[in-house]
Amino acid sequence: MENGNLSEARILRQQAEELQQKKSAQNHEKAQRAAELAIANKELAYQNDEKEKRAAELVIANKELAYQNDEKEKRAAELVIANKELAYQNDEKEKRAAELVIANKELAYQNEEKEKRVAELIIAIEHAKESDRLKSAFLANMSHEIRTPMNGILGFTELLEEPDLTGEKRHEYIRIIQKSGKRMLNIVNDIIDISKIEAGVMKVKIGESNINNQMANVYNMLKPEAEAKHLKFSYVNEFPLNNAFIKSDKEKVYSILTNLVKNAIKYTDNGEIEFGYNLKSGATGEAAELLFYVKDTGIGIPVERQEAIFERFIQADIADLHAREGAGLGLSISKAYVEMLGGEIWLESEEGRGSMFYFTLPYVAEPEGASENVNIN
Repeated sequence: MENGNLSEARILRQQAEELQQKKSAQNHEKAQRAAELAIANKELAYQNDEKEKRAAELVIANKELAYQNDEKEKRAAELVIANKELAYQNDEKEKRAAELVIANKELAYQNEEKEKRVAELIIAIEHAKESDRLKSAFLANMSHEIRTPMNGILGFTELLEEPDLTGEKRHEYIRIIQKSGKRMLNIVNDIIDISKIEAGVMKVKIGESNINNQMANVYNMLKPEAEAKHLKFSYVNEFPLNNAFIKSDKEKVYSILTNLVKNAIKYTDNGEIEFGYNLKSGATGEAAELLFYVKDTGIGIPVERQEAIFERFIQADIADLHAREGAGLGLSISKAYVEMLGGEIWLESEEGRGSMFYFTLPYVAEPEGASENVNIN
């Protein structure tokens, strides 16, 4: 029994030792766990400290980033303003450039205009010099043209006083005196006409007239001069007599025809002279015209003188080798009259072969009632 108790005590003691060992082991294990937990807590505290540091750094970084973003936005806003300012300045530069281009064009235009004015002034000065030269030559020629018929009149008037003068001689002297008087009268009339034209006081008197009658009058008046030079002399009318009524300045038309035909006779020594007119139908919307012509087989006009032939005083040009009797005003008066009546005048000529002068006049038929049978066809 006692042995049994001993064994039980031994067992209990062993159990108690084992239990004690287990407790020691457990305590040791707890101590280790506690130590590890303390280490873990320290590590966790360290990590928390680190996290707080990182968080604080992150706060600072966010603030820095926010500040940088604000700065960027400011820079962007400033850049927008700068771009707008730059765009404005570019626009202003373009405006200034455009204004400069316009100013340069205007300056170039003004310079061109100045050059034109200078060129025109030079031409005007040359024309004035030429005009003065021609007028001086004209005045010198005038003195000759006036003295020549005057001397003829005075000289042959004295000769008429001779007691033994025959009737034939007397008649010849009277004829010369009359011719000289007519020549002088023509010169005076030309001077009066050109003076009125230059002064702008020459008036146009539009009236009704028969152009065929005027052609016949010119022919009959100048036929003796043409026959005296043995020239073939003729004229051509397009309209029949009763249909040849027009509205124009009768005296000026007669003067134009007379000047041109007399000129042709003066400068034609042999051959023929023909003058006439025909109807020139106008294009759609344009008025019809009468085209007059005077054709001769005279000395002709050099090409270099054809443009100047209608200028005033041109025959008085001292370099004119073909200048003949006359004041040199007939063609310029004719040109002025043609232009006053709304027409044009020109010529075609070949030196040594003759000339053909043309001029046009607006065709205005006499109103109905005065010439009922006018037929322009």
